[in-house]
Amino acid sequence: MDVAVYGFVTGAVADALAARNGPGPGRRHAARHPGRHADARPLPQQDGHGR
Repeated sequence: MDVAVYGFVTGAVADALAARNGPGPGRRHAARHPGRHADARPLPQQDGHGR
């Protein structure tokens, strides 16, 4: 019983933390350069971090 409660609470906290800041750097990069491209470069550091 305790393991189920621990799992539920851990999942709820993880979901809340993941949803609080909008899209992460990977989704922002994908929106900027949609599709699969071998020459896609990483985002500049100032565009990659939401904090």
